[in-house]
Amino acid sequence: MAYLKSNDLFGELAPEKLYDQVPHPVLIADHLLTPDNMGALIRLADNIGANEVCFLGREEEHRLGKVRRAAASSRDNIHWYFSEESDLRKIVPEDKAIVAIETADNATCIYDTKLPENVAFIVGSETHGLSEDLLSQCDMVIYIPVPGPTRSLNVSHAAAVALFEWQRQMRER
Repeated sequence: MAYLKSNDLFGELAPEKLYDQVPHPVLIADHLLTPDNMGALIRLADNIGANEVCFLGREEEHRLGKVRRAAASSRDNIHWYFSEESDLRKIVPEDKAIVAIETADNATCIYDTKLPENVAFIVGSETHGLSEDLLSQCDMVIYIPVPGPTRSLNVSHAAAVALFEWQRQMRER
């Protein structure tokens, strides 16, 4: 078995054909504090083929140079922006289901949940998660079971698990 460059492998497999069948997802992040996490989410959204990343909060509160550096080449491949809007339906089109990735009392396990085809995933801040106001606006809340002693995931890791589980489910339909 020999190493194969990812562009060669994925050029042959054409995983982007998924979007011939389902709409591109959207990613929303609520008041993130760390530029590295923001950049990682931009990179992740670019990897999965998302339409956009919306960061809830004020742009001037962040060191955009660090965000761009962490996003690397993805910073120019995907539409990402800041919004102070708190009504998610003013950000997310009506036809997209809003799915929170959060530990909450009404959350279902991601692996037991049929995820919607047309989706916007939202993750909370690193310290406080998603507010009750934002959770109440979501159509669905999912959690990722974490069996290790540290029971919380980094926001970019949680988003990665959810986006690739969504992709897996969409490929099986």
